[in-house]
Amino acid sequence: MKDTIFRKYDIRGKVGSEIVIDNVYDLTKAILFYAVQQEPNIKTIAVGMDGRTHSPAIKENVCKAILDSGLNVLFVGTCPTPVVYFAMHTESVQAGIMITASHNPGEYNGMKLCLGKESIWGDQIQEIKKIFHEKKYITSAKAGEYLEKNLIDLYIDWMTKNFSHLVGFSGSVMVDCGNGAAGTVMPQLIEKMNWPNIKLLYQDVDGTYPNHEADPTVAKNMEDLKKILLQNQFDFGLGLDGDCDRMAPMTKEGFLVPGDQLLSVFARGMLEEHPNLSVVFDIKGSSGLIELLNKWGMHPYMAPSGYSFVKREMKKRGALLAGELSCHFIFSDRYFGFDDGIYAMMRLLEIVQKTKKTLQELLVEYPKKISSPDFRIPCDDAAKFDIVDGVKNRFLQRKDAEVLTIDGVRATMDYGWGSLRASNTQPVLSLRVEADSHDGFNKVKEDFFQALKLHFDEKFLKEKIELGS
Repeated sequence: MKDTIFRKYDIRGKVGSEIVIDNVYDLTKAILFYAVQQEPNIKTIAVGMDGRTHSPAIKENVCKAILDSGLNVLFVGTCPTPVVYFAMHTESVQAGIMITASHNPGEYNGMKLCLGKESIWGDQIQEIKKIFHEKKYITSAKAGEYLEKNLIDLYIDWMTKNFSHLVGFSGSVMVDCGNGAAGTVMPQLIEKMNWPNIKLLYQDVDGTYPNHEADPTVAKNMEDLKKILLQNQFDFGLGLDGDCDRMAPMTKEGFLVPGDQLLSVFARGMLEEHPNLSVVFDIKGSSGLIELLNKWGMHPYMAPSGYSFVKREMKKRGALLAGELSCHFIFSDRYFGFDDGIYAMMRLLEIVQKTKKTLQELLVEYPKKISSPDFRIPCDDAAKFDIVDGVKNRFLQRKDAEVLTIDGVRATMDYGWGSLRASNTQPVLSLRVEADSHDGFNKVKEDFFQALKLHFDEKFLKEKIELGS
């Protein structure tokens, strides 16, 4: 096992070169040792897996380690990650292991971990790495019990009951499942909800992801959906990521809606019932979102990027809604407070039905900004944090920049702002820039280009951030 698999929010890497399936048994033993240290009364662990080709082999090792440690397994099948989270709130389980690598390509796999109703992340994962290297395990003379339960049916029943007003929804929507875990839920959900005009694209679960990477926030992955929307009479489309904790919609005109704009739609939909709503969003969120929330009398709060940071800020602020540019959405209003792409889809359908507006019309109120996508700049894992620190220090020396450093650097000038941070899940830097004008937009991009060119080949860097576009 490579140490690089122990990441900020999960354990994840390439199978074979980084994650060795034969070592998953010992890795799970280390996870269990940590979990029992924190919560000695653990008895049962929920286990789920996505549709990746190596997930069954990893699942066998995970379950064997749990049983050999004297703990019980509740295997909930091939399912979305939110179904394992759902188990933490509805079943008699004290921990959860979801075998997935989310939106990463098919050669990746890993685990998302829960203890109680909280995710295991950050320093906790580094502690598991330490335990793994020290080979600390719990032992038991008696093996645990193995139980399988089809939790997808219960999850769908919950959605049907809590969105009974959407039964028979007549809107026409094309949903791109991306050959991910969405295919285990969406066909049955459509049937149960009696949705005659909601159709599925790439619904077959296929861990090789033959059509495109299962990341719906990347425009090239949504090209097939875009073609269908432009050629057919669908109201809008949406994509779900590989393990279904994210959802990104697309207007019928082919506009891929960023997470901050969709978060404003969700907030507006809650305005009547929660006029003083606190909303948390990540550091890459648009100034347009802040303007709208202030206009509506709501309370905007910024957090570092990443589900766990956003969730922590939600608790601190007592917020009922949070979201990220990457299209993680967390509802503590009428839900359990974890990110769930399918639940977010239900809330969007609800808003469309209630307002009788198109997705495009729901976005009309959003302030006009010149916003970049989330530029992803490939960068060695060992160097990315030092590079961000170098760029941060450059902006801190400027008198015309207001600098926020809660996650990398977000520098605001009078002509626009830019955010640079190191990804916690991939060997990349993430850059986003925004301004009210094209001149300001290009000026911010030039600022970051000048700061970054000290660390990259200029031609490579220009290609990655499309300088001057």
